[in-house]
Amino acid sequence: ATPKGLETFVVNMKEKKQVFEFDLSNEPLKLAVDPQYDVFRILDPMEVPPTWSKILASKDNLVVLPSKADENRKKLYQEFVDKWKAADNDQFEVVYDNELNNLPANRTSWIIGFENKFADLINADISGSHSSLKGDSVLYENRATAKSNHSFVLTVYNGQNPDYNLAFIAIDNSAAIDGLITKLPHYGKYSYLGFEGDEPVNIAKGEWPVLNSPLIKIFSSSAQKVNMVQKREPLGTLAPIFSEQRMMDHIKYLASNKLKGRGLGTPELDSAANYIAGKFKEYGLEPLGNSYYQLFSQNLAGKGEVQMKNVVGIIRGTDEKLKDAPVVISAHYDHLGLGWPDVRKGDEGKIHAGADDNASGVSILLEIVKSLARTLQPKRTVIFVAFTGEEAGLIGSRYFISQAKKYFTGAITANVNLDTDGSLFDKKLLVLNGNTAKEWKFVFMGTDYTTGVKSEVVQQELDASDQAAFIEKGIPAVQLFTGATENYHRPSDTFDKIDGKGLVKVAAVAKEVLEYLADRDVPFEFTGKIASAGPAAAEKPAGGRRASTGSVPDFAFTGEGVKVASVIPGSSGEKAGLLAGDIITSVNGDPVKKLTDYSDALKKFQPGETIKLGILREGKAKVIQIALGER
Repeated sequence: ATPKGLETFVVNMKEKKQVFEFDLSNEPLKLAVDPQYDVFRILDPMEVPPTWSKILASKDNLVVLPSKADENRKKLYQEFVDKWKAADNDQFEVVYDNELNNLPANRTSWIIGFENKFADLINADISGSHSSLKGDSVLYENRATAKSNHSFVLTVYNGQNPDYNLAFIAIDNSAAIDGLITKLPHYGKYSYLGFEGDEPVNIAKGEWPVLNSPLIKIFSSSAQKVNMVQKREPLGTLAPIFSEQRMMDHIKYLASNKLKGRGLGTPELDSAANYIAGKFKEYGLEPLGNSYYQLFSQNLAGKGEVQMKNVVGIIRGTDEKLKDAPVVISAHYDHLGLGWPDVRKGDEGKIHAGADDNASGVSILLEIVKSLARTLQPKRTVIFVAFTGEEAGLIGSRYFISQAKKYFTGAITANVNLDTDGSLFDKKLLVLNGNTAKEWKFVFMGTDYTTGVKSEVVQQELDASDQAAFIEKGIPAVQLFTGATENYHRPSDTFDKIDGKGLVKVAAVAKEVLEYLADRDVPFEFTGKIASAGPAAAEKPAGGRRASTGSVPDFAFTGEGVKVASVIPGSSGEKAGLLAGDIITSVNGDPVKKLTDYSDALKKFQPGETIKLGILREGKAKVIQIALGER
């Protein structure tokens, strides 16, 4: 690697040891030999990350318990060790850390508990990967998770002998032990893991970066993370099921100036509804009743009584026992028009195009309709619905659910909601509200393999979109979400910023999940929290300014606090020195454990007021002062 890119050399080797010299056109930053493993050879252990599979394969193990742990912790750790030994036929010797001066070089050592004197050895090893065991949270590659109610498992190389690994395990409660022992053999490819609760639920996993390969030479510290792998085109590809161009055409129309932001109560929103209904008919979808439109009215603050319509079509189920217990796939088609009911200071009267939010979701919905309407023969009826009134408080989705019994004798079994899906690029697809059924995480583990699209199931309770209307009624529901951007609810949310290739990826995942739900005999069991319905726009107090720090949250963050994904340029947060990667832990001393805590805290303040934000930056606590801006 050089400042101007990669330079590649191919050499022939006939001897076990040979010397080569290369003339470079630029200063070398990093050298990698066989970075894509093209040569058939025995790998050095340090070329690949340490993984849990090597711990599982070890026949000779030394378990080291912490002598300074309190009695309850000692009993907890001993219970884990006893149960693991009972489930594993390998050899285990158990000692306390005060019986050892050093760890052996020729055995696999298991370090148990944060109190263990050898935990510092583990911590020093992972520090180069922006990870830490210190404090009240565990940091995995800059992502913090509270130690309370969580179990942590990781492995590193034995510094004395890389042919052996060290294991570190910390458990917070006895109820998690049985599940942990059952699950760990299935996570062999990972270097680090985090689990939550009694089950326990996996909430973090990953592989350590390779930092000490003997076939890599770093000439400049700035080149440590330079990617040495060259992209290769596949020898052959399958034609995509979905058309990127067709989805982009849908967005181009829905987010055009002609539709003026698809505001509630406008003829432009009616035009959008007509467009969607026309595509439903063209693609072969059956209307729910006599029409694709579900008509109703709603009183809205500042607008009076507004005629509204959801656009609904179905593929009828084929199983007599299951067809009246449908699944729903949805996307809202309304947006903010010229800035109602949400507008940021200075954007009043401007067209809010809503390309990402949510012409993108509608385009994916339409593409799935085209793919399935004339071919799918599901056991359960599949309902495709474009909701109105999402921006004004989930009006359309709540009305739809309230009327479902008029059409089906059974209950809706699940909802997959598509909202803000135009900014995937090379990120993971976020699955919001994954806590509403235990099965969701396994479903999306499956789509990772079948589609090749990586996803992350977010367990936080969020009310970000229409899936919340289903959750309020005890229906398992998730939102497919490509992440918040600085264009959220701004006139800058325009067609030119959409990731077309990402639309195809989201559509592939949504189709897989929908087909699975439509043919599943046993519905998911709801495990979420049923919250009371929030206010619609008609019930919200008029006026009032809203304070903002200008931070965009990382919805995938699983630890305590709110992780900052990005900071809007020119915002109060940027001026105060808030950085992407910071974890907000308090507002004026009040703890922030999750996103809703942060949102509720900011509602107490007005723009212009100064607050103190407690943050974690690379594991270190700081307090910064911010003069709040106005949204």
